[in-house]
Amino acid sequence: MKGRVELKHVRIVGSIVLMMVIISTNLHVMMVGYRLRSRINGVDEVIPISYEASDYDYTMQENAFNAGRIEDFLEEKDREILVMSFNIRHGADWNGKESLNLIIDEIKAFRPQIIALQEVDYRMPRSRFKDQAKVIADALGFDYVYGSTINFLGMKYGNAIISAYPIEEYRSINLPSGSLEGRAVLKAKINIDGEIYHVLNTHLGLNEKERNRQIDVINNIIKEIDGNIILMGDFNEEPNTLEAKEINRKMVDTAVVTENEFLYTYAYCNEVPNTRIDHIYVSRDVRVVDHFVVPSGISDHSMVFSLIFHKTRKKRGII
Repeated sequence: MKGRVELKHVRIVGSIVLMMVIISTNLHVMMVGYRLRSRINGVDEVIPISYEASDYDYTMQENAFNAGRIEDFLEEKDREILVMSFNIRHGADWNGKESLNLIIDEIKAFRPQIIALQEVDYRMPRSRFKDQAKVIADALGFDYVYGSTINFLGMKYGNAIISAYPIEEYRSINLPSGSLEGRAVLKAKINIDGEIYHVLNTHLGLNEKERNRQIDVINNIIKEIDGNIILMGDFNEEPNTLEAKEINRKMVDTAVVTENEFLYTYAYCNEVPNTRIDHIYVSRDVRVVDHFVVPSGISDHSMVFSLIFHKTRKKRGII
């Protein structure tokens, strides 16, 4: 009898252990593809991510977007703001097929609040004569501004800034360029809870000397700005080059400060593998929480994200 009781206890304990193993395994499987979290505007939503688009091991980024780490320090109007830089390659896939709706789906999946887009078409035949910036902004329900670098008979190509917050004013500033494809920096003033963020979006040239002149202009623009600055775009250069270092002296590279500088943004071209040419910089008074990169299934560039912390300034009252 005693032996039977002991055997029964062993079976019960074994069953419990087995159940725990099964539950643990299932939880692990569920979480592998669902690690990145969005806590934008108070929403805590698990977002599915697919890593199949690239040979790079993006599972190493499992903890890259842990937005909850500072939630205990948030006051009522303090918030985390997700900013995004994305070269959409005029919304065309690898076969040249117009796929703007799929680009929109990719953006929607992460719910960024301030978006800098490069290679955006306006009424171009190749993109079915769409006003791409407007189509994307309308799909998100956001405000937007557009600045062209090419304008031929009303058909344009350039940069766009799309924002969940009011854009108070903007200006597209031409940069020195020796090619038919012009270069510019699109500058917008965005109002977040009464505080101004100066958002700059650019797409630099392919020639090194040309980029040096272009960055000189951008640096002069930055010098004149008093306040929060977010500089995003396709810089067509690695961050360790001389011209990139010139920006670093005045700004913070969000990938570097979060120790994510080896997350490549242009890893799909065989000619230029493992390359980080898309960057997000912020002025030194902007607090960076996280930075991560996600491959696009449409564009040849990855989607680049940074999470920043917006601290609402308290208004002084009269007692």
